[in-house]
Amino acid sequence: MQTERLYYNEPDLLEFEAEVIGTLDLGDHIGVLLDRTAFYPTSGGQPHDVGTLGGVALVDCYEDERSGDIVHVLAERLGATRVLGQIDAARRRDHMQQHSGQHVLSRAFVELYGWQTLSFHLGVATCTIDLSVASANRDQLDRVEDLANRIVQENRAVSIRYLNDSNSIADAGLRKATERTGEIRVIDVSGYDRSACGGTHVRATHEIGPIQIIGVSRAKKQTRVEFICGNRVLRRARAAQRALEAISQTISSPPLDTPAAVAAVWQDFQQARKRIEGLESQLLDYEAAAFPVDEAGYAVAACSGRGIETLKMLAARIAKRPGTVVLLADQSDQLRVVFARATDLAVDVSALLKKTIEKFGGRGGGRPDFAQAGGLNASNAETVLEYVKQILRG
Repeated sequence: MQTERLYYNEPDLLEFEAEVIGTLDLGDHIGVLLDRTAFYPTSGGQPHDVGTLGGVALVDCYEDERSGDIVHVLAERLGATRVLGQIDAARRRDHMQQHSGQHVLSRAFVELYGWQTLSFHLGVATCTIDLSVASANRDQLDRVEDLANRIVQENRAVSIRYLNDSNSIADAGLRKATERTGEIRVIDVSGYDRSACGGTHVRATHEIGPIQIIGVSRAKKQTRVEFICGNRVLRRARAAQRALEAISQTISSPPLDTPAAVAAVWQDFQQARKRIEGLESQLLDYEAAAFPVDEAGYAVAACSGRGIETLKMLAARIAKRPGTVVLLADQSDQLRVVFARATDLAVDVSALLKKTIEKFGGRGGGRPDFAQAGGLNASNAETVLEYVKQILRG
């Protein structure tokens, strides 16, 4: 017995009664089959509804590909065979806004540029469509956004139609041809768009609310457009306004002047960073020149929190001193070592590092004159350095 899909014709229905006609053991969960349902199962890029069934929270809802049954996944068994289903109204309304908005937006891309929508995904925070074009610029996206919002403001009717023979399907003027057979459900935005679709949709375009394109990126050889509709636009606008006000207060600039002000602050930061890097480089030169070297020609030090990049620069500078072997270790988020030697020596520090890794683990590598490793397993840096000196002495 196939489940009657109430959401097909009554997308606004948020409460219904149904008979349990079967159960499935899904391990930690129970799958329930109903004679009728208003819960939308995950399909066509749109996630499933949530809510309760017989007072039990709905964990998931999906369509079994083999049987065509709609499986309602629950965390525990139901106590009755006649149950009340209650759908989360906010989630259902949000999904209706996003999905209907996608139809309007996808049609706008076709109207203006002939770009077809190849796939659609309705996410928790944002939605995406993949377009049959390699790239799109901001001016093109703005034009599409303007057209889509004009259709929303015109409050066009959104109706559901059913087609069931090849001739009527061919003559229906669908935005995109469908491979489905039998009865085809079509969402018709009056005088604007017709698309085969099984999702839940609004009754009129004004219910979609504003449509905003918030991002664009490459997806293989296609263009991925990120967008939001309805209440999501309002929530994002509020968050953006708070962020803008915070930036404005931080840099003491009027909110709409912050782009130029931030650019100036960033330029000052970049210049300051370059000056700091120059000064740090000079300090390393001084430190390397004064670094103690023992009678065997070993420059050895155990550091804490200096970081691998600083360690490498310091080791390279010390190794410029003839007859010097440099052994540095640093303990911060992990234990790292850097080995180097002067060009007038024949010591192979990469071979030295290999023996160190064999003893203490970790990963690394390098050249005969310079090598590094991280993730060593030792109680402290001094233990590692003492072991390396013993190898050298041997």
